[in-house]
Amino acid sequence: MTIHQTMFAAYENLLGCDSADFSSDYMTTGAGLTGAADGKVGTVMFWFRIDGGDGTDMTIFTNATTVGGATSRWRVRRVSANTITIVGLNAAGSTILNIGTSTTYATSATWFQLLASWNLATAAAHIYINDVDDLTSTTLTDDNIDYTVADWAIGGQASGGTLFDGCLAEVYFALEYVDLSAATNRAKFISTLNKPVSLGLNGAFPTGTAAIVYQHLDDGEAVASFATNAGTGGDFSITGTLATGSTSPSD
Repeated sequence: MTIHQTMFAAYENLLGCDSADFSSDYMTTGAGLTGAADGKVGTVMFWFRIDGGDGTDMTIFTNATTVGGATSRWRVRRVSANTITIVGLNAAGSTILNIGTSTTYATSATWFQLLASWNLATAAAHIYINDVDDLTSTTLTDDNIDYTVADWAIGGQASGGTLFDGCLAEVYFALEYVDLSAATNRAKFISTLNKPVSLGLNGAFPTGTAAIVYQHLDDGEAVASFATNAGTGGDFSITGTLATGSTSPSD
């Protein structure tokens, strides 16, 4: 780290956090997200480390049309090509959002941050990995994504399928569009040293409004607390037993 980086970091709102280790575990709400409404916009962010499952579909964050179901209307998934895709569907089940990374992400000790946003009304979309543009865009249709569904899940489908093998930290989701082409907006989510920054107690720092999902662990906090949603959408329940990750993105 240069002297300039060290001095600048002192002014950044750096965050110490722990991670949650998923393998045969996942979390579900068992209900819709409180306050959710169908819409054309969204912003999602999380830190991830992949520990296995190369060449297979692994669901990181999704919803389901039925409680415990496998049919989704929105999902973030590391697919079998080892790229990460974000897919949204309308209430009729038609795909209206389909964006992904051009880079592949496989088993590694490295932590990455995914930060993405979309506005289907203006055909705008962004995906950044560790603050580097990594977007491949295929579908941006001016329609509403079905966010008012029966269940939401992290670490796998609500049915327990396509489980994620790895660690997650700082899972953030807002039904707002953030223009991530602006470096000043990305800086609200990641430091110049590619480390987590504080999003506020309820995830309100980036936009001024509490996130609908914000799953956070303080350093040393019991890992079961990762199921407690600091945002407004309601808590998750853990199926299985989460472990504290051996590393975290703030290390």
